[in-house]
Formats: sequence, C-alpha cells, structure tokens
Amino acid sequence: MKQIILALSIVWGFSLSLSAQREQPIDWKSDLDYLAKELPAKHCNLFAKKSNEYFLSGIHAISNHPEKQTDLQKALKIQQLLAQMGDSHTMLNFYPLLDNDQFLPFHLLWTSDGLHVLHTLPENQAILGYKLSSINQTPIQQIIDSLSTLFTVDNQSVVKTMVPGLIRSLQLLEYFGFTDSPQVELSLEKTDGTPVRHTIKPATLDRNNRVSVKPDSMAFYLKNERTFFTDAYSPDEQIYHILYNRCWSKELEAERGDQQKAEAMPSFKSFETKTLRTLAKNPVRKLIFDLRMNGGGDSRQGTSYIETLADYLNKHPQIKLYVVLGRQTFSSAILNAMDFRRLTKTVFIGEETSGKPNHFGEVRSIRLPSSQLVVQYSTKYFKNTDEELNTLAPDVILETSFSDLKKGIDPIYEWVKKQ
Repeated sequence: MKQIILALSIVWGFSLSLSAQREQPIDWKSDLDYLAKELPAKHCNLFAKKSNEYFLSGIHAISNHPEKQTDLQKALKIQQLLAQMGDSHTMLNFYPLLDNDQFLPFHLLWTSDGLHVLHTLPENQAILGYKLSSINQTPIQQIIDSLSTLFTVDNQSVVKTMVPGLIRSLQLLEYFGFTDSPQVELSLEKTDGTPVRHTIKPATLDRNNRVSVKPDSMAFYLKNERTFFTDAYSPDEQIYHILYNRCWSKELEAERGDQQKAEAMPSFKSFETKTLRTLAKNPVRKLIFDLRMNGGGDSRQGTSYIETLADYLNKHPQIKLYVVLGRQTFSSAILNAMDFRRLTKTVFIGEETSGKPNHFGEVRSIRLPSSQLVVQYSTKYFKNTDEELNTLAPDVILETSFSDLKKGIDPIYEWVKKQ
C-alpha cells in the first residue's frame, strides 16, 4: 500500500486557524452539496456499512439544522457522520478550525491501568504520573465515549490511540458539554490511589517548556520510537530484536521522485543486509520482529523482506519467531503482519491492532470549495483474509503498565526471555 496520511497517528498535525485567514463566511450548504456528490463518486465503496440514504439523510440534517452553529460545530457534525460510514481512512480534517491556544497543557499516556499524565507545564508538575479519573466531575469513560464519535471505532485500540490527543482540546470538551468555562477541574489518582483535584487552563505546551515523567530507564522500543528501523542483539539471551517502525525508507522516497528528501532517510536495503548478516553470524534462539509502533506506509519493502526472512527461518527451524503487535500497528503494517501469518510459524504477542486485516486504503483527498477543509477518502479495499475481523489480535496479550514504563520494563521482551 502506498504511503497514506495516517488517520491514527497520535493526532493530526495542527495548522493555523482558517477563520483567521478567511474574509467571507463559510457557505456550508455548498460544501455539503459538494461532499454529497463527490465523495460517493470518488470513494471505492462508501456504502459498505451504511446506505446512501443514511449518508444523504445525515448531510440533509447537518445542512438544515434549525439552530445556528459555529463553523467548528458544523465540521464536527460532518466528521461524526463520516465516522459512522465505517472507513477509518475517510474523514474530514477539522483541525484547522481548532484554536491552538485552546488546548490543555498535558499529554496523556493510556497504559494497561488507565490514562496517566506524561507531560505538562512546570506549574502543573505535581500531577505528573497521576491517573485521570474525571473532568469537571464527568467520569472519564463518558468523555471517552463521546470523543469516540469523532472517528471510526473499529476496535478499542483505535480509541486508545485517538482519545489521549483529542481530550486536550477545550473546544471539543465544550462541544460535548463537559465544560463551559476557560478552565477545567481534573480529578486524578496518585500511584497509591489517593484522590487529587487540580484546576488547569489552556496554555501552549511543547518540547521546550514541558516537564515530563522521568523513567528509571527506557525500554529499547521506546528509546527508538522515532527511528524508521533498528535492531539489537543480546548475546546472553541469544535474542535478536528487530524494530520496524516505518514502512518507508530512502528507496521508497526516491521512487516517488524526491531524491533530496530521500537522502535524509535511512536505507532499508542496507538495514536488510545488516540483519541477515547478524542472523548468519550470531547464535540466535529467538527473533522478535516488532511492529507495535508501525503506523504504515508502503507494505512492499516489508513483504519482500519477510519473504527472505521466512526462507531463512525455514532453513533454521531452531529459531523461534515472535511478531509484536500494538495499538499503533495500522494499514501497511497490518499487511506485513499478515505476511508473517502466511509465510511463517510465528507467535503474535502484544496488543490488538488499530487497523483491521481487511481494510480500505490507497488514500486520496478532496478540498471542500468554501471552507477549504480537506476530506480524505479511500480508493481501494484490501482483502487479506476470509475472516471479517475488527482487529488483528495477538496470540498472547501483553500490555505495558505505567509502573513498567517508569521502570523501563518491556513486558513483551521479558515474556520472550522466559519462553
């Protein structure tokens, strides 16, 4: 699958508010008429889950809403309708209508034991590591359920991936009726379960001004989460850990014609050669192929590599193979996981994937004529199994707790060591 705009990246990129650049008000009727005509015509099968009548009825309801709505409210209504159509790649990017100054200054991490504050501003550092239980006395699960209407919920991994970013927007909290003031009250729990309340208001949070949870150490996969691909060999355990975070490379970028951009990227051909040499020259009892942080790109290089790897493993049956899945495993990474299922005797470990084995893809986009907002849509359906699965589930489910994270423990690696 060719490189796509990843719907399930932690959050779409922010941009300057379109309203600040626009002189004329948005003609939402023309945008909705355009969407009603163009999206069904361009999408490969928009009505796989919901009918044309359902879609047009939703468009009509938004267009003829009796109460005056803001541009953001209109856009969110459209996105909620698109989310119900059942294709996680088809969406309206409403982010340009969000005010960058209306985000709460914290980043949340969803671990096996809840949503924890990972980053915030120095004035809020007392809540670092605490678990969020409610906002303005609204239980966190109710907020999660409401925010989940803004994207296609194929499975709970999608929810765990998307919600931590969305929950920071004061405007989204206002849209769902969870706040009506410029600040909110957080109810949290300390690590010992002691309840804490903390008032917080919107502010800019970035790498230059934030304070963070300080782990004792960092697991290999987290330390290298921004790396396209890398590896680590442990001679003591005779475990070879291959981390494959991006279905992209110098070669694929050059194929698209951007040679200058390609030069800044790592070569997958070189990496492939290195890994095969490592396997050949070192005693390896267990091979971990880690896809838990891989959101997709182009599956072809992975498929070709996995075919080579499968041939090697067939000739060396003493090596046990473990493929790691996670909530960020999506799109082309799903296709590569299915390659392993097809070609090897692997054990899948980790968490359920956000992406489905059978899924829409090959994403293109249209721009609504008045608002200039972008709508992504799928042009191809990928069928990889006769089973209709909402996720690719691991054989062994292993989740990271907040305590694991702080201690630098990777429960997946620890489990593999014991096998």
